[in-house]
Amino acid sequence: MMGRLMRCRRLLGMVVTMLCLLGVAAYNTMPRQEDPSFPHRAGLLTVSYPGANADAVERLVLEPLADELRQVEEVDFASGTARTGVAVVNIRLNDTIYDTDAAWDRVRQAMERARHDFPDGVGTMNLEDRLINIPTIVLAVGGSPSVTELSEQAEKLKNNLLDIPGVSRVELEGDADEQITLALDDAALYRLGVSPSRVLDTLAQRNQVIPGGFLVVDGQRISILPNSEFDNLDAIRATPIELPDGSQVPLASAAEIWRGPAEPRQPETWYDGERVVLVNIMLEEGKTDAIRFGERVRERLAQLRPELAPYTIQEMFFQPDKVQDRLDNLAWSLLFSVLIIIAVVFTGMGLRMGLLVATILPMVTLISIGLYDLGGGILHQIAVIGMVISLGILIDNAIVIVENIQTLLDEGAARMEALVRSVRELAGPLGASTGTTLAAFAPLLLSKGGTADFTRGIPVMIMLTLSISYLLAISAVPLLAARFLKPRKQVRADRLAGLARVLGRLVARAPGWLVLGGVVMVAASMALTPFLKQQFFPNADRPRVIVELYMPEGTDQGKTAMVAADLERAIRSRPETVNVHRFVGFTGPSFYYNLRRAPQAPNRGRLVIKTETLEQTTGLVHWIRDYAAEALPEADLTVGILGQGPPRVAPVEVRLYHPDDSVRAQAVETVYSGLRQAPGAVDVRHDLDPGIPSVRINVDDAVAARYGITRADVARSLYGQSFGMVAEQYRQEDDPIPLVLRSREGTDLSLTRLLSINVYTAQGKAVPLSAVATVNTTWELAARYLRNGVRVNTVTANLENGYSFSQALGGLETYLKTHPLPPGTRMEYGGDAEGSSDANSAILTTAPIGVLLLLFFLLLQFNSFKRVGIILLTVPLATVGILPGLVLSGSPFGFQSLLGVIALVGIVVNNAIVLLDVMDRQLEAGQPIREAVRLAVEQRTRPILLTTATTVAGLLPLAFSSSTLWPPMAWAIISGLLASTVLTLLVVPALCVKVIRGPVVAMEETRAAG
Repeated sequence: MMGRLMRCRRLLGMVVTMLCLLGVAAYNTMPRQEDPSFPHRAGLLTVSYPGANADAVERLVLEPLADELRQVEEVDFASGTARTGVAVVNIRLNDTIYDTDAAWDRVRQAMERARHDFPDGVGTMNLEDRLINIPTIVLAVGGSPSVTELSEQAEKLKNNLLDIPGVSRVELEGDADEQITLALDDAALYRLGVSPSRVLDTLAQRNQVIPGGFLVVDGQRISILPNSEFDNLDAIRATPIELPDGSQVPLASAAEIWRGPAEPRQPETWYDGERVVLVNIMLEEGKTDAIRFGERVRERLAQLRPELAPYTIQEMFFQPDKVQDRLDNLAWSLLFSVLIIIAVVFTGMGLRMGLLVATILPMVTLISIGLYDLGGGILHQIAVIGMVISLGILIDNAIVIVENIQTLLDEGAARMEALVRSVRELAGPLGASTGTTLAAFAPLLLSKGGTADFTRGIPVMIMLTLSISYLLAISAVPLLAARFLKPRKQVRADRLAGLARVLGRLVARAPGWLVLGGVVMVAASMALTPFLKQQFFPNADRPRVIVELYMPEGTDQGKTAMVAADLERAIRSRPETVNVHRFVGFTGPSFYYNLRRAPQAPNRGRLVIKTETLEQTTGLVHWIRDYAAEALPEADLTVGILGQGPPRVAPVEVRLYHPDDSVRAQAVETVYSGLRQAPGAVDVRHDLDPGIPSVRINVDDAVAARYGITRADVARSLYGQSFGMVAEQYRQEDDPIPLVLRSREGTDLSLTRLLSINVYTAQGKAVPLSAVATVNTTWELAARYLRNGVRVNTVTANLENGYSFSQALGGLETYLKTHPLPPGTRMEYGGDAEGSSDANSAILTTAPIGVLLLLFFLLLQFNSFKRVGIILLTVPLATVGILPGLVLSGSPFGFQSLLGVIALVGIVVNNAIVLLDVMDRQLEAGQPIREAVRLAVEQRTRPILLTTATTVAGLLPLAFSSSTLWPPMAWAIISGLLASTVLTLLVVPALCVKVIRGPVVAMEETRAAG
């Protein structure tokens, strides 16, 4: 093989050069994002049922929907909320679903089946299946007190942005729809003897779009446009209404008519105290470079600003800047890692050998990027982290090959002989060690789910770089080594060589003590487990505080807006506050990948506060909590900073089930009390519903029948008086504007005034409401909660800085031992506990494939169960360092630490393979086991220590980085590797002395002997 390679070395050189150039080109052109994209597994279904209370919405809408959704296999769970007049269902698809479009089609079919069971009166059903699409850029259009004007300008801006390459869609938020209000004067209608239904019919007949056809004059078609539609408000005011005596009066004599914002109030958005309309720009995912896209948008805005003046366009959230910062920081980490690794290699191997080994770093990095881009990869922080982790590991192969060739040259071998012998001896063991590392990452590559999708770039990049590094190590590196290395006249006796001899003698003389020491250290390390904090994903490293505002169910948006404005004024008084964005009636744009979106609700609000530094957020969070508890007792707040990982309701979430509402409420109170005293739990809240006051109108059917009135007539009159009935559409604008018939006061109608309204018969005769109905006030549930059709209530909590979900839930479980839940209550954990469990079980599901591959490579290389067993013992040796490292650095054990453990398994198994390979060659040469082990330790100490040093050095920039996501993983690898390397050089060979007696007997020899 090497002979062929020598003959084709120019071709090989050209191929490697071209692949490196491909990498350079790919790096400059490939799409860039901050984080990976997720499949669209989350959806929000809303169903309107005007006039129905929460109980009716649950029975008549949510339950039929739940029955049908349960039959859709792709649905993991459907969590429904029934409120007055509306049902909202959060639908989550299974983590194994990647063809989400087909799954959402099946959900839509289930919705249509459920519709057949709905009663008359159920309105529109709307499914939003792109919930996780986050706007890349959020622009705020301001500069006017009129929201209608701002909405027009935002619409104009939207139309001017749609053709920018890379735009997926553009949406407006906080804009105001309009309505034309026809405020009927009840007294005037009664005096004229006209019913509202007569007005409705007249408007419908007057406002029709009727074609007038065309005429042909001199071969030219001339359209005829009859004046059949309303073309201005005066035309509506002048519409003649026929009176019972046949005469006519204009509509203006019985109604006041004006044009204004739609009612009830729509969601409102505020940019640093100024009322604005938002323009959300979505990027085409996976195809567009977010950084270049941001530049294109800014160029277009620079052209548009003069045209839109005096209106202002401000950047509320600008994701491309964050992508630039994140990737720049990681690029510097990568560069520092490369420089540190090169320095370590030069120190440990000398200038000539160090230079050869160092050349593989840029080659592998560039080729990997080129191939990653060809495979459709996107450059985001996870992919770059995968590269940083693999840097130290990938030069392992080159170190071993170059060391071997240099040793053979020193012993007097010819260049060609040294090259061929090295590749022949090491291609197998290095292939096996690379294969075992790939096997360690296989479960992570193959597992499914939100967490696996988020972190998949790491195994992809590591497996790609290691494969390329192996191929280069047995092709390009030996050719370069044979060309540039020279036999050393005198091999320097350095400290590493001295250490290798000391370790070799120690292993040969005291194997029993070393094995015993290894067992004691593993046991001591495992004893630290109780001190380890568990965390699924850490918080983000952005200096933003998020305040979620929950007012009691049934609160009007006007009241929510007042409370939110008061809170904003108080927050602005703080010195650390840079700016505050306020959203009322909804939760605003999801400017961060795991911010949960909630449907519109008049009692919801969100404030997003920016601070100068991340450290300042902690003090501000505490201050807001204390201030709200004292000054805003009616508001329910949760305050925190942005999180990492898959979206969830809260870090701590406890779901409680029981068929009896009162028993379930008792269980909720118990868990609520338990979490309030649990360590680290803050912002503890539950969704038990205190209810809302209602006015019940009891129609006396017998009396109503004498007047010729039905219950439907009463309901229509009440609805028309308060909320209003849509009479027609005004079609002279870009979008049709509804004409709404209602009383002058609308929803501000007083209760006493409501009871004195008139109900009209089919003939138009007015009858006072008090003549056909009595009134009483009641207290009824504002909301019902169901999960997969079963009633549920939830208790949630945020976490104080430095605490983990395991500590909070541990405190709850301790409390529940002395305050047990009512019999029959079922408790279930959500939040980080559920996410962590799902992520771990997804890896465990695919772990057997990794173990199988690991065993395959090891048995292929060694053909000995004893040797494979000894190599696998290096895995528990790795834990010796991981646990103390995490405990001492204060890093919690989470999914990133698990990634570190997986990387570590691959590295320590590699070390053991290289060690045992030399031992086996010595055994075959006739050396006794103790001598073979001593020589193996002496020969392999330098490459193993160099691999450890380069991996640790490469991870140091990551361990000390400002990111909150990666230090736990870096510390897990660093501490585990430092400890396991020493133990691999001592305990593994000591075990070999105790267990192995001679070389592996080949299968043919065994059969011959038999």
